[in-house]
Amino acid sequence: MEIIKLIYIQHQRAFWQMFALTLLSGGLGIATLSYINNYLLRDNQLNSGGIGTFLLLVAVYFVVASVAQIQLARLGQRFIYDTQTQFVKRILDSHDEQIQWIGKPKILASLSNDIRSLSIAFTRLPELVQGALFTLVCSLYLIVLSFKLFLVTAILMAAMIVGTHFVVKKHYGSFRAMRNAEDEIQQHYETALDGHKELKLNRFRAERFYREDFLPQAEQRRSTHVEADAYHAVAVNWGNSVMLAVVGIIFYLSIQYDWASLSDAATITMTVLFMRSPLTAAIGAFPAMLQSQVGLKALQRLGLADYHADFHGDFRLPENWQTIRLEQISYAYPVQGGQHFSLQPIDLTLKRGETVFLIGGNGSGKSTLSMVLAGLYTPTAGKIFVDDIEITEKNRDAYRQLFASVFTDFHIFEQLMDGVGADVADEKIDEWLAHLQLSDKVKIEQKRILNSKLSQGQRKRLALMIAALERRSLMILDEWAADQDPQFRRVFYENLLPLLKNQGYTVFAISHDDKYFHHAERMIAMKHGVLSELDMDGAKIVADAQSRGE
Repeated sequence: MEIIKLIYIQHQRAFWQMFALTLLSGGLGIATLSYINNYLLRDNQLNSGGIGTFLLLVAVYFVVASVAQIQLARLGQRFIYDTQTQFVKRILDSHDEQIQWIGKPKILASLSNDIRSLSIAFTRLPELVQGALFTLVCSLYLIVLSFKLFLVTAILMAAMIVGTHFVVKKHYGSFRAMRNAEDEIQQHYETALDGHKELKLNRFRAERFYREDFLPQAEQRRSTHVEADAYHAVAVNWGNSVMLAVVGIIFYLSIQYDWASLSDAATITMTVLFMRSPLTAAIGAFPAMLQSQVGLKALQRLGLADYHADFHGDFRLPENWQTIRLEQISYAYPVQGGQHFSLQPIDLTLKRGETVFLIGGNGSGKSTLSMVLAGLYTPTAGKIFVDDIEITEKNRDAYRQLFASVFTDFHIFEQLMDGVGADVADEKIDEWLAHLQLSDKVKIEQKRILNSKLSQGQRKRLALMIAALERRSLMILDEWAADQDPQFRRVFYENLLPLLKNQGYTVFAISHDDKYFHHAERMIAMKHGVLSELDMDGAKIVADAQSRGE
């Protein structure tokens, strides 16, 4: 099984320690049974000394078996911890394009369902491993007691394993179907929450979403769960039935055909019964292991970036850069309908400290250009230079560290810090709260934002403060003023942009506010993926055309 193989590869020493302890506990269990057979079942050996030795064996077995199971649990939980933490780190290291391509529902489904299935599996892993090893040790002991009865037991056990294998194959198919349904259900959960306002305003849409989209997937999940549980019940009860049959047949063959003495038959029966509990538990644990196998493959199929423990590469770009240059940059990605939107080859130079406005209609490529500029999208062709240093895959992460941003889908982080992860002075925080008119609306303690449940415009101001406190040299603002009231929109263009410039920022702002275009030092426009430089008159013409929908 791939999960056990991965544990072995990652934790070989701990794996062998656990294996040895489990094998030892199985041996002690057999030694205890042997002692019962050889001493306690013979009248002349029934004395206090024999009982004392027996109790000592039981006590040692208890300690060793418990330690083995605890070690196995630790090993399993360590694997889950590593998988969970590495998965999140791989998300952080993945390109934004990868995250968007995979989709939020699939990633969240893996974080919730697949990681949980691994966790459940490893709570059952001790049962599986101990059951397998105990069965091995008990089988060796049965050979010593009676080879004939061992063969009978082995044949019946083989029948049990074959039957269980058949059921497990069916079970595995149910788990795969169930896992696929989880992705769809996760998507519907998000739709119910993200589209809640629209669904409340249109009960017919809400009803169709509920009945035609959600209910069929929920029913599929329910039916596959029932199917999986049914296979599980059949597998467990088949195992129990075979084990009970083994006990009866052992006594029958021993008495009827004199294959073993009554005391040996009793010992063999006790051995089988001793084996029954861990073996049944192992069979019961197998579905959880199969489900974790499906979850592990789902995690692997996501195609996230490879895991790297460090956050910081070896490359550093000059902090006092003077120009960022895009040479013949193009970018293309598929959209709905099989068509492709693309940025045409773009040449653009940004000088340190300047304020640049990018204008253009919806779907013209403005946001795509900003993502390429920030290094979040990798260009299809062309080159980016910081001064004379070409940006490649090796130094692209260092390039991203030049930027702070407030995109349209921004996120509010509670922790306030500067660009190198250090705490920000309280005076700086208070200054920006005052500039953004949030001093009486936002509560901050120990550099953490305690209340971010504000209006969208106020949240955007808060996002601007977070970005500004990072003290990066270039700031991208994607239609930042769109959610501001007219009064604060004026504050943004007339007060905040000059403030950012005075603090040394190069500002790259996407804007539709032709009333404030004169606050830009440069104007550039996007139309159908083509970039052009504009003077102020040209910017007015473009803005007028946009307002007419041209």
